[in-house]
Amino acid sequence: MVTDKARGAASFLLALALLATFGLAACGSPAPGQPVVTVLGSWTGDEQSGFLAMLRGFEKRYGIQVNYTGTRDADTVLASDLKDGNPPDLAALATPGELRQDAAAGTLAPIDGALHRKTMASQYGPGWLSLMQAAGPSGTRHHHYYAIIVKAALKSVIWYDPQQFPASDRANLTSPGLTWGQLMGLSKSLAAGAVPPWCMGMEDSSSSGWPGTDWIEDIVLHQSGPQAYDQWVAGTLGWTSAPIKRAWQTFGQVAETSGLVRGGTASALVTNYGQAGQPMFTEPPGCYLDHEASFITGFYTQDKLGGHPGAHPRPKVDFNFIPFPPLTSAGRGTAEVAGDLLGMFRNTPAARKLIAYLTTPQAQEAWITRPDSGAISVNRLVPLGDYPDPVSRGLASDLLRATDPRFDASDSMPQVMESAFNNAVLEYLDSPGQLNVILTGLDQVRRAAY
Repeated sequence: MVTDKARGAASFLLALALLATFGLAACGSPAPGQPVVTVLGSWTGDEQSGFLAMLRGFEKRYGIQVNYTGTRDADTVLASDLKDGNPPDLAALATPGELRQDAAAGTLAPIDGALHRKTMASQYGPGWLSLMQAAGPSGTRHHHYYAIIVKAALKSVIWYDPQQFPASDRANLTSPGLTWGQLMGLSKSLAAGAVPPWCMGMEDSSSSGWPGTDWIEDIVLHQSGPQAYDQWVAGTLGWTSAPIKRAWQTFGQVAETSGLVRGGTASALVTNYGQAGQPMFTEPPGCYLDHEASFITGFYTQDKLGGHPGAHPRPKVDFNFIPFPPLTSAGRGTAEVAGDLLGMFRNTPAARKLIAYLTTPQAQEAWITRPDSGAISVNRLVPLGDYPDPVSRGLASDLLRATDPRFDASDSMPQVMESAFNNAVLEYLDSPGQLNVILTGLDQVRRAAY
């Protein structure tokens, strides 16, 4: 027979387990009659601390309590909550594709009424505003706001170590007018020495291959322009089409050219993306250039600095970046980006107040000012001086200057298409001669997925 004490102990242990698993954060129990907003997100650890810093200003200003649940399985938890008919008020959306899917299904509530259009237009560029919108259920004539961008990352970035990069070539690398052709010429010049120029890693647990999709997406965007990119994402431009095939072949100019990638493709296939850039900081360096999104700085600052026991790479001093160069005039002004989206699943007055507050400069500053946060705000009223270091300021400046930002293409595609894309990168690096077969297979997936 189970005693009351045993039941109490079991309940206590279960509560602790839930806290450990889901990272439940709340500021105590609400006072009688106090409004509460429930939020489900994927931010844990340092990211959760950043998001909670945003929430504290809201709670203090409005007297509304926010109960936040953070878990890396947020999309699974959300799907279960929706199935049970008990979703959170607000929830992070895993991808832009999920935003469009939930908006079309009617499970995501439009937030136009929570946002002041003139204020939004004064704080966010047109390109960013469009990324927060989607078509609603079938028959909806106009796009509506269905999510906000809590924080963003810039993916059109190439990293280097100013201390280790050959001084004779540094001026060419950092030239504002650097073209793809010049970058390839510089890469081949560096390869003639003892050090292969490019770091590269494709491994990431069950989603290996996505760092290569970032390469191809950046090339499509900067080579064929936003219109072709949008058609590709929408499934109306085939994988065997000239623009997409050309992008894979351009990626091959780096990945498949002997001597340009550290360890060759065999090494790239088994190297974790977060560790791929570490050889930039060794003495002597093992590679010079790393194509990674802005969030990679969180990995860099944890690396060891060669020749300096206990020291870690420092922004601008030991790592800095250049923007991904345009390949044609169609690619100028573009940038591949990622963004953490937050949508509303229960339309309540308190939820509307919170989602509006999170778009403000005050809320955005609470996260981006944290050291090593890696967070970038797309609100143009957030002062660049609020960023904690010159590299994050430069990233934010480049992000806001992009006139045609585009979300990561694979994140915007149906999930089955995204998975096939990831796997295709691995297949291509293993067997580049099979490119036509690989692209034909992706087109078969496209026809079934859209």
